[in-house]
Amino acid sequence: MRIRRLSIENFRKFRAPVVLDGFSDGLNLVCEPNESGKSTVLEALRAALFERYNSKSGRIRSFRPHGDDVAPTVTVEFEVASGRWQLAKRFLQGPSVTLDGPEGRFTAEAAEEKLQALLGFNRAGNSGADDDSRGALGLLWVEQGQSFQLGSPAETARRTLEEALASEVGAVTGGRRAKAVQQQVEKALADFYTATGKPTGRLKQAQDAAAASRERASACAQELMQFDEVLKRLETKRNEQRRLVRDIEDPEADKELKALDADIERARRAADALRMADLTCRSATADREALDKRAEVRAGLRTALLKAEAAARAALENLNAHAERLAQARRADQAAAEALDTARTQLRQAEERQDKAQAARRSAADRQQLAAAFARLDRANGLAAEIARIEARIAGSRMDEAADARLRKLEAAVIATRATLDAGAASLSVTLQPGAAITLDGAPLESGTQISLTRDARIDIPGVGTLAFRPPAGSDASLARHRAASDDLAAFLGAVGHADPAAAHAAARARTQDETALAALRSRLEAECPADPALGLPAGLDALRGALAGRDRPEPLALDAAQPPAEIDLRPFRTAEIEATARRQAALDSLQKAEMRGVELQGASDRAEGDRLRLAQELAADLAPLPDADLEARQAAARADEARALVDRETAGRAAAALDVEALHQQRERMVKKRERLQADLPNLAGEVARLEEQARTLGGEGPGQRAEAAREEAEAAEAAHARLKDEGDALALLLGVLREAQQDAARRYLRPITRRMEPFVRRLLPNASLAFTEDYKPGLLTRGGREEAAELLSKGTQEQLAVLTRIAFADLLIDKGKPASLVLDDALVFSDDDRFEVMTDILADAARRMQVIILSCRASAYRTVDATRLPLG
Repeated sequence: MRIRRLSIENFRKFRAPVVLDGFSDGLNLVCEPNESGKSTVLEALRAALFERYNSKSGRIRSFRPHGDDVAPTVTVEFEVASGRWQLAKRFLQGPSVTLDGPEGRFTAEAAEEKLQALLGFNRAGNSGADDDSRGALGLLWVEQGQSFQLGSPAETARRTLEEALASEVGAVTGGRRAKAVQQQVEKALADFYTATGKPTGRLKQAQDAAAASRERASACAQELMQFDEVLKRLETKRNEQRRLVRDIEDPEADKELKALDADIERARRAADALRMADLTCRSATADREALDKRAEVRAGLRTALLKAEAAARAALENLNAHAERLAQARRADQAAAEALDTARTQLRQAEERQDKAQAARRSAADRQQLAAAFARLDRANGLAAEIARIEARIAGSRMDEAADARLRKLEAAVIATRATLDAGAASLSVTLQPGAAITLDGAPLESGTQISLTRDARIDIPGVGTLAFRPPAGSDASLARHRAASDDLAAFLGAVGHADPAAAHAAARARTQDETALAALRSRLEAECPADPALGLPAGLDALRGALAGRDRPEPLALDAAQPPAEIDLRPFRTAEIEATARRQAALDSLQKAEMRGVELQGASDRAEGDRLRLAQELAADLAPLPDADLEARQAAARADEARALVDRETAGRAAAALDVEALHQQRERMVKKRERLQADLPNLAGEVARLEEQARTLGGEGPGQRAEAAREEAEAAEAAHARLKDEGDALALLLGVLREAQQDAARRYLRPITRRMEPFVRRLLPNASLAFTEDYKPGLLTRGGREEAAELLSKGTQEQLAVLTRIAFADLLIDKGKPASLVLDDALVFSDDDRFEVMTDILADAARRMQVIILSCRASAYRTVDATRLPLG
């Protein structure tokens, strides 16, 4: 038989139509995941062939999809020897069946009967098809989870197999007479043994009687042994009682306790002495360690003092070496200041000469300068706002950078006015003849004197006359400006609290490090707010703001075509002034750095000297109460005390170790407890002796020896009776075995066609093994390595493999005899390892050359290399 096409609709999980088409004659494979409906495919195929179309049993109703009131429908196209047939079967709603084939169309019951005749199965009962009604195909189509089970074929399948076997080996002969004899032997043997080989009937009674006699003999022997044991234990307890009384009354125990008490007292005194010696030793060690620590600290102080003295000397040397560099920087600054004064004087004189040439341009120039001043004011206001935010974070002091700049301006004013005064003064050099004398305003003048005359003066020359000197016009104003500049400088120094400009500059430099960030902004602000003689503006933001507060912002005017007289070229003078200013600023920067370096070196020298003084004081303070000699003497004494304490502690330790007070206490406690235990055990032991004496009298009065002998004789008689009955039963069992062996030999000849077909399969799966079948066509015994194993005791994997091979052998037998057969396996070989699985798939592939094989499986990877027709489920 070969399935060609299968269509399923409204059958359990298949609501929509599902078609499997293209089944081949050989191996067909349906590999789909779990829950995809593979088992439903086999169930639908079995329902179409074996279930009655008009049945309404619970099994048929279970074919409907859950919750749907529909008609399950299955269509199958198959081939048998007579040709190709198509079966369509509908269940429950409008049930129907049609069978179309070479012999025409059959419907209803005729279709069911024709199908039974074609495939060799019986009509299903009211509850549905079962193993018996499905016939041989039911045996060969294995549902999920049943592949490892192979029971006795049902009656219909068994008849089909017997018909095939009979056509090959003929009928079994000699059966009824042999069976009658066998039945009589079995009946007689049933009075001796059960079917499982257990004793029964007379043999069981004799066996029970022999067992009871043995038990009574054993009990009597046990009683005799118990009596002997009681006598032995009584003698042992009596001896133990005598030793216990002797130990309790032993006078040596009291002497030993007294000796232990004396040893315990000596051990206690030795332990106290050891504790005192240990305390003394610890105290001596602590004193010695304290003195050693003090000596170590003192040595450290000396080392640190030497280093501090060297550092102080080095710092002082650095400070002295820097003093010359500082003097050089001051001289350079003085020279640069004088050069700057000269350049500024020359520039100012050139500017005065230029004033006349600028008269005609002054008005326009003033407007341009006013516009430039407004531009500077805008930039200066931005800078001032930023400076205000920074100044809020700086703690002010009177000598800040602005004050320092003011001081420098005042100094410059003094220098400038002095230079102006000197420039406008007359210079008088006095050279006198020996003996000559002159006076200046009444004061004598010495020869070689040089005087600058800046005010009205009178020179008297005795014998000659009087010279009146009047300075040039404007010299009084220069003198007044010089005095005013000097007074301004003195007033400023008084306001900032410094005696001279050098001290004020030193205070300003001390603050410079905190104002570095602010200095750049102030320099820019100062550059934006210089003095503007053309507008009559002094330097500074406030002056610029005040000067411009009431003015309108002008627009710059272009110069007229007619130019006034050419101006004097001031660039050389200004260049000279700028260069002098730069040189003066460079000299000031160098001087400032030298002064700051001097402050740093002075600070380092002060710190080094402070460290030296502190360490010297600490060393002196440590030496004052305990000089080095006294410290060394106390160290030596402490080491000697520690050595004596160690020796004393070692001596006390050996004395204490010789007398272990804890061990002595434990020994005394054991002796006391032993005596107390002996005294407590004595009454119990006396009672035990009395109990054993009474037990011995009771057992001895009943004659245990005679009872044991009588029971032994009774047991021997019962054993002899049991042995006779057993021999009789064994003889019957032997006879039954011979009869059964003869019958099995006939069965083996009858089953040889199945065994012969099965043999190559078994040898491929299990080399050098053979399988024997029982009379009911089940695998019985597997023989390998000379050892027989019952098939039901094999592993699940091996049972499954043998069950599949048996079905292949059955199918081969049926096909050879012209009966319809095919093999369908649903999730078979699940218990097989990789090697066995490969052998089984090879065997199935070989079988597929002779029959159609359909495999339903979820293990796609396991069948990946198998050559088969693969049918998708959909």
